[in-house]
Amino acid sequence: MFAQIAADALEMPMARIAKVFHGSTDYLTEGFGSYSSRSIVMGGSAIVAAAARLRELIREAAAARLRCAPSDVAIDRGMAIGPVAPPSISRNLPDWPPTVALRATTDLQLRRARRLRGGHPKTGHVALIDYVAVEDVGRIINPLTLHGQAIGAIVQGLGGAFLEHFIYDENAQLLTGSLADYLMPTASDFPNIRALALELKPSPNNPLGAKGAGEGGIIPVGGVVANAVAAALSSLRVEPRELPRRRRGCGR
Repeated sequence: MFAQIAADALEMPMARIAKVFHGSTDYLTEGFGSYSSRSIVMGGSAIVAAAARLRELIREAAAARLRCAPSDVAIDRGMAIGPVAPPSISRNLPDWPPTVALRATTDLQLRRARRLRGGHPKTGHVALIDYVAVEDVGRIINPLTLHGQAIGAIVQGLGGAFLEHFIYDENAQLLTGSLADYLMPTASDFPNIRALALELKPSPNNPLGAKGAGEGGIIPVGGVVANAVAAALSSLRVEPRELPRRRRGCGR
């Protein structure tokens, strides 16, 4: 990066920049480390200032050799130098005698360092805020048992959508073969679940008029979650094609 900055500041090919020494205070009269983004902010700025001074020295040296004013000397990317106004006489820096050596140093002082500003948006995160289920079970035999069965079925469906996942490696080895890796839902994972049971239409297929209440809580959960994600991302025209996966403890 230092070579890149120097090349840009000198308006010359980066291949011409050689012997870049950095990382040691042996080359400096003062050094305080590379913390607080000092490498580019301060070191890079010092290179820009030193390059500007070096360009001045090149113009002055070229003007003395070409017998013109320093302001009349142009430096192009090929490092050819010469009077701007005709008659134009140019000389390439590599053609200068080896005894011609120019050295530029700079003393840079920044009153206040600029800190990085920005934001990291929360993306790709699905959180269950509230889940409400309404089921017509035909006839309620035991309200407490029915409520527990409905809630448990929803939790099982949410576990399949968010936590439980069969993962295999490239050799078809199951990587989620224990409860440490295959995440089963717990009471703390999905605390906001409500289930309302209704007795609107008793089943005509049995004398109790009862309907199955367990499967009704499992089956629609994946679709409900996918539809919620699609609705949240509708402005981006996102259509979920698989169920979301997450780690326990995320987005409670």
